Amino acid sequence: MEVTLLHNSPLEVVIKAIRKCYASEGKSDSGKSFRGHDDSFKDAKWELGPKDKALIRHIIKSDHTSTLEHLTFSFDIDGLSRAALQELARHRHASLSVKSTRYTLKEIRESEDLEPFLVDTGDVDLDGLSYAQLCDLQALLKVKDVPNDRAKYPLPESFKTSLIWTINARSLRNFLKLRSSKGALWEMRDLAEEVFKLIPNDMKFVFEDYVEGVTDDN
Repeated sequence: MEVTLLHNSPLEVVIKAIRKCYASEGKSDSGKSFRGHDDSFKDAKWELGPKDKALIRHIIKSDHTSTLEHLTFSFDIDGLSRAALQELARHRHASLSVKSTRYTLKEIRESEDLEPFLVDTGDVDLDGLSYAQLCDLQALLKVKDVPNDRAKYPLPESFKTSLIWTINARSLRNFLKLRSSKGALWEMRDLAEEVFKLIPNDMKFVFEDYVEGVTDDN
Protein backbone atom coordinates (compact mmCIF):
# COMPACT_ATOMS: atom_id res chain seq x y z
CA MET A 1 0.00 0.00 0.00
CA GLU A 2 1.21 3.49 -0.85
CA VAL A 3 -0.25 6.60 0.76
CA THR A 4 0.49 10.17 -0.23
CA LEU A 5 -0.72 13.40 1.34
CA LEU A 6 -1.97 15.56 -1.52
CA HIS A 7 -3.21 18.59 0.38
CA ASN A 8 -4.22 19.88 3.78
CA SER A 9 -5.86 23.11 4.85
CA PRO A 10 -3.92 25.34 7.29
CA LEU A 11 -4.34 25.43 11.06
CA GLU A 12 -5.07 29.12 10.66
CA VAL A 13 -8.65 28.37 9.62
CA VAL A 14 -9.21 26.34 12.81
CA ILE A 15 -7.99 29.21 14.96
CA LYS A 16 -10.26 31.62 13.14
CA ALA A 17 -13.22 29.27 13.64
CA ILE A 18 -12.58 28.82 17.36
CA ARG A 19 -11.95 32.52 17.94
CA LYS A 20 -15.13 33.31 16.03
CA CYS A 21 -17.14 31.16 18.44
CA TYR A 22 -15.69 32.96 21.45
CA ALA A 23 -15.60 36.40 19.81
CA SER A 24 -11.93 36.55 20.76
CA GLU A 25 -10.26 37.18 17.42
CA GLY A 26 -8.18 39.96 18.95
CA LYS A 27 -6.55 37.55 21.40
CA SER A 28 -4.97 35.37 18.73
CA ASP A 29 -1.17 35.22 18.98
CA SER A 30 -0.64 33.42 15.68
CA GLY A 31 0.51 35.17 12.55
CA LYS A 32 3.21 35.59 9.96
CA SER A 33 6.78 35.58 11.15
CA PHE A 34 9.45 37.39 9.13
CA ARG A 35 12.56 35.28 9.41
CA GLY A 36 14.04 35.90 5.98
CA HIS A 37 17.40 37.53 5.45
CA ASP A 38 15.75 40.77 4.40
CA ASP A 39 12.47 40.52 6.36
CA SER A 40 10.57 40.70 3.07
CA PHE A 41 6.98 39.56 2.73
CA LYS A 42 7.97 36.63 0.54
CA ASP A 43 9.84 35.16 3.50
CA ALA A 44 6.85 35.43 5.82
CA LYS A 45 5.55 32.18 7.29
CA TRP A 46 2.38 31.74 9.32
CA GLU A 47 3.12 30.29 12.75
CA LEU A 48 0.83 28.99 15.46
CA GLY A 49 1.18 30.95 18.68
CA PRO A 50 1.37 29.24 22.10
CA LYS A 51 -1.96 30.72 23.25
CA ASP A 52 -3.74 29.54 20.12
CA LYS A 53 -2.16 26.11 20.42
CA ALA A 54 -3.38 25.89 24.02
CA LEU A 55 -6.82 26.95 22.81
CA ILE A 56 -6.95 24.08 20.32
CA ARG A 57 -6.02 21.66 23.08
CA HIS A 58 -8.72 23.21 25.26
CA ILE A 59 -11.50 22.71 22.71
CA ILE A 60 -10.36 19.11 22.21
CA LYS A 61 -10.42 18.46 25.96
CA SER A 62 -13.87 20.06 26.28
CA ASP A 63 -15.11 18.16 23.20
CA HIS A 64 -15.96 21.33 21.29
CA THR A 65 -14.43 19.68 18.24
CA SER A 66 -16.85 20.79 15.53
CA THR A 67 -14.37 23.58 14.78
CA LEU A 68 -11.80 20.94 13.78
CA GLU A 69 -13.98 20.10 10.77
CA HIS A 70 -12.50 23.15 9.03
CA LEU A 71 -9.14 21.36 8.92
CA THR A 72 -9.09 18.83 6.07
CA PHE A 73 -6.61 16.36 4.61
CA SER A 74 -6.62 14.73 1.16
CA PHE A 75 -4.75 11.45 0.66
CA ASP A 76 -3.97 9.34 -2.39
CA ILE A 77 -4.27 5.69 -1.32
CA ASP A 78 -3.06 2.99 -3.70
CA GLY A 79 -3.13 -0.76 -3.14
CA LEU A 80 -5.93 -1.00 -0.57
CA SER A 81 -8.04 -4.15 -0.75
CA ARG A 82 -11.76 -4.11 -1.51
CA ALA A 83 -12.27 -5.59 1.96
CA ALA A 84 -10.49 -2.67 3.62
CA LEU A 85 -12.27 -0.19 1.35
CA GLN A 86 -15.59 -1.36 2.80
CA GLU A 87 -14.33 -0.59 6.30
CA LEU A 88 -12.96 2.79 5.24
CA ALA A 89 -16.33 3.74 3.76
CA ARG A 90 -17.96 3.33 7.18
CA HIS A 91 -16.23 6.46 8.44
CA ARG A 92 -18.55 9.45 8.19
CA HIS A 93 -17.80 12.96 6.94
CA ALA A 94 -15.19 11.83 4.45
CA SER A 95 -15.17 11.89 0.66
CA LEU A 96 -13.96 8.93 -1.39
CA SER A 97 -13.23 8.96 -5.13
CA VAL A 98 -12.49 5.33 -5.97
CA LYS A 99 -10.95 3.79 -9.07
CA SER A 100 -13.78 2.22 -11.04
CA THR A 101 -13.50 -1.56 -11.17
CA ARG A 102 -16.10 -1.59 -13.91
CA TYR A 103 -13.97 0.50 -16.23
CA THR A 104 -10.59 -1.02 -15.40
CA LEU A 105 -11.24 -4.75 -15.87
CA LYS A 106 -9.25 -4.50 -19.10
CA GLU A 107 -6.14 -4.75 -16.93
CA ILE A 108 -7.20 -8.20 -15.75
CA ARG A 109 -8.18 -9.42 -19.20
CA GLU A 110 -4.76 -8.60 -20.67
CA SER A 111 -2.38 -9.24 -17.75
CA GLU A 112 -0.02 -12.22 -17.73
CA ASP A 113 0.66 -11.91 -14.00
CA LEU A 114 -2.32 -11.55 -11.67
CA GLU A 115 -0.51 -11.62 -8.32
CA PRO A 116 0.16 -7.84 -8.26
CA PHE A 117 -3.60 -7.25 -8.31
CA LEU A 118 -4.08 -8.91 -4.92
CA VAL A 119 -3.24 -7.91 -1.35
CA ASP A 120 -1.11 -10.59 0.31
CA THR A 121 -2.65 -11.61 3.64
CA GLY A 122 0.29 -13.76 4.69
CA ASP A 123 -1.86 -16.90 4.72
CA VAL A 124 -0.73 -19.14 1.85
CA ASP A 125 -4.01 -21.03 1.66
CA LEU A 126 -6.22 -17.95 1.66
CA ASP A 127 -4.01 -16.13 -0.83
CA GLY A 128 -4.08 -19.20 -3.04
CA LEU A 129 -7.88 -19.20 -3.06
CA SER A 130 -7.98 -15.52 -4.02
CA TYR A 131 -5.46 -16.06 -6.80
CA ALA A 132 -7.35 -19.07 -8.17
CA GLN A 133 -10.58 -17.09 -8.12
CA LEU A 134 -9.03 -14.25 -10.09
CA CYS A 135 -7.46 -16.70 -12.58
CA ASP A 136 -10.85 -18.33 -13.12
CA LEU A 137 -12.41 -14.94 -13.77
CA GLN A 138 -9.70 -14.03 -16.26
CA ALA A 139 -10.16 -17.32 -18.10
CA LEU A 140 -13.90 -16.74 -18.32
CA LEU A 141 -13.50 -13.20 -19.62
CA LYS A 142 -11.25 -14.45 -22.42
CA VAL A 143 -13.90 -16.82 -23.78
CA LYS A 144 -17.12 -15.08 -22.87
CA ASP A 145 -18.31 -11.55 -23.52
CA VAL A 146 -19.39 -10.51 -20.02
CA PRO A 147 -20.37 -6.88 -19.34
CA ASN A 148 -17.94 -5.22 -16.93
CA ASP A 149 -20.68 -4.25 -14.51
CA ARG A 150 -21.35 -7.97 -14.00
CA ALA A 151 -17.83 -9.30 -14.43
CA LYS A 152 -16.67 -7.48 -11.31
CA TYR A 153 -18.90 -9.53 -8.99
CA PRO A 154 -16.57 -12.57 -8.68
CA LEU A 155 -13.56 -10.41 -7.77
CA PRO A 156 -11.98 -11.54 -4.48
CA GLU A 157 -12.05 -9.21 -1.48
CA SER A 158 -8.26 -9.00 -1.62
CA PHE A 159 -8.41 -7.31 -5.05
CA LYS A 160 -6.53 -4.01 -4.90
CA THR A 161 -8.07 -0.65 -5.58
CA SER A 162 -7.01 2.99 -5.27
CA LEU A 163 -8.75 6.16 -4.21
CA ILE A 164 -8.53 9.78 -3.17
CA TRP A 165 -9.71 10.21 0.41
CA THR A 166 -10.53 13.58 1.93
CA ILE A 167 -11.42 13.80 5.59
CA ASN A 168 -11.72 16.52 8.22
CA ALA A 169 -9.65 16.49 11.40
CA ARG A 170 -12.58 15.70 13.67
CA SER A 171 -13.44 12.57 11.68
CA LEU A 172 -9.77 11.73 11.27
CA ARG A 173 -9.37 11.71 15.04
CA ASN A 174 -12.13 9.11 15.23
CA PHE A 175 -10.56 7.11 12.40
CA LEU A 176 -7.16 7.05 14.09
CA LYS A 177 -8.68 6.12 17.44
CA LEU A 178 -10.53 3.12 16.00
CA ARG A 179 -8.11 1.97 13.33
CA SER A 180 -4.86 2.22 15.30
CA SER A 181 -6.34 -0.18 17.84
CA LYS A 182 -4.84 -3.64 18.12
CA GLY A 183 -8.32 -5.02 17.45
CA ALA A 184 -8.58 -3.35 14.05
CA LEU A 185 -8.02 -5.14 10.75
CA TRP A 186 -4.27 -5.28 10.09
CA GLU A 187 -4.64 -3.52 6.77
CA MET A 188 -6.55 -0.67 8.42
CA ARG A 189 -3.90 -0.41 11.13
CA ASP A 190 -1.27 -0.07 8.42
CA LEU A 191 -3.35 2.63 6.73
CA ALA A 192 -3.83 4.51 10.01
CA GLU A 193 -0.09 4.40 10.65
CA GLU A 194 0.76 5.70 7.18
CA VAL A 195 -1.87 8.45 7.39
CA PHE A 196 -0.59 9.66 10.75
CA LYS A 197 3.01 9.70 9.51
CA LEU A 198 1.98 12.02 6.69
CA ILE A 199 0.22 14.58 8.88
CA PRO A 200 2.48 17.66 9.08
CA ASN A 201 4.50 17.66 12.30
CA ASP A 202 3.07 20.96 13.48
CA MET A 203 -0.44 19.45 13.30
CA LYS A 204 0.21 16.10 14.95
CA PHE A 205 -0.67 17.47 18.39
CA VAL A 206 -4.31 17.65 17.25
CA PHE A 207 -4.35 13.85 17.32
CA GLU A 208 -1.98 13.19 20.23
CA ASP A 209 -4.71 11.94 22.58
CA TYR A 210 -5.94 9.37 20.06
CA VAL A 211 -2.71 7.85 18.81
CA GLU A 212 -0.48 5.87 21.14
CA GLY A 213 3.11 7.01 21.35
CA VAL A 214 2.61 10.50 19.99
CA THR A 215 5.00 13.07 21.41
CA ASP A 216 4.85 16.81 20.99
CA ASP A 217 7.94 18.89 21.60
CA ASN A 218 6.50 22.21 20.42
